[in-house]
Amino acid sequence: MSTLKARLAEKIKANGPLSLADYMHAALSDPQDGYYMRRAPFGAPHAEGGDFTTAPEISQMFGELIGAWCADLWARAGAPAQLNLVELGPGRGTLMADICRTLGRHADFAEHLGVHFVETSPFLRAEQKRRVPHAQWHDTLATVPDTAKTLVLANEFFDALPISQYTRTQNGWQEITVTVETAAGENNALVYGHSQERENPFSAIQSALLPATLDPGDIIEASPAREQVMADLCTHLARSGGAALIVDYGYARPAAGDSFQAMQHHAFVDPLDSPGEADLTAHVNFAVLLQLAREKGLQAPPIAQQGPFLRALGLDQRAAQLAQKNPEALGKIMGERDRLAAPDQMGHLFKVLGLRHRDMPPLAGFEDGSLPDTVSEAHR
Repeated sequence: MSTLKARLAEKIKANGPLSLADYMHAALSDPQDGYYMRRAPFGAPHAEGGDFTTAPEISQMFGELIGAWCADLWARAGAPAQLNLVELGPGRGTLMADICRTLGRHADFAEHLGVHFVETSPFLRAEQKRRVPHAQWHDTLATVPDTAKTLVLANEFFDALPISQYTRTQNGWQEITVTVETAAGENNALVYGHSQERENPFSAIQSALLPATLDPGDIIEASPAREQVMADLCTHLARSGGAALIVDYGYARPAAGDSFQAMQHHAFVDPLDSPGEADLTAHVNFAVLLQLAREKGLQAPPIAQQGPFLRALGLDQRAAQLAQKNPEALGKIMGERDRLAAPDQMGHLFKVLGLRHRDMPPLAGFEDGSLPDTVSEAHR
């Protein structure tokens, strides 16, 4: 039994069941034994190890296209003399390193650019510093300066913020909890339990976006933590101006279901088996984030799928350019392109939410955005 699992079992015995949100927060962010506090979990299967991989780790093309997106928006916004580029949950810093390399081709832009990371893990901060040594680090968005235009990026960040789950009953809702059960051969086994029934436990925004039809036994996931981070992000953009790009896996329309999952060594495992040893995530309810942003006064085009979004920015053209320069790597490059954009890989499951201050121009890659040559031609 892991040290954290034993500690959580004792806490439950003393104080009663944990909410799923509290369990997830402890498993990922406990200062001593939290998953993200002690390791860099990213890596390709059979290569670098790790437990999972992300789009920036799959291919440099992802970061290059996001970098071109930033440069395009900066230019169409009137090339402001100062710009803060902020990443929430920057992983190993791979995405920002690829973005900065791309932006280095725009000398005026790079000269006035400030890079900020919002990261709480000391281990990951060290990894990020190796790749982007000129960045500034923050525990929360609250300490990021709001005196300059700001572009905020969040790739696979919201999925790791804690969620709660509620089961529909005939008369209301029961929260799914984490409790202790003595199982054969194991003391202090962590298992799921249920709280007493209660009335609507959801925020006003999520309540308005629940599926039209719900049956007893249906599960709805909620995340006050995600809503709070989104509210903070909207407040920051309202003060500083600018835009944000949120990329994650999830659903664009209200849906019921259990998406809570754990990944270890690139395979799914029981989320309650080894807290602190596996990555815990859940699908992002993009409909809630979109509605929250609009209620906060930000402009937001319809949610996009990652595949069409990247292709609108020039993914196919960039892959062809790289293959022409490295013909021996043709298969690898096209495989990476497909991994990012194919409907049966990341292309449809991953969604893209764009936000902008009303003074910013439309965002490239979305239905109501433009696609100037500066995006698709950025690497020629």
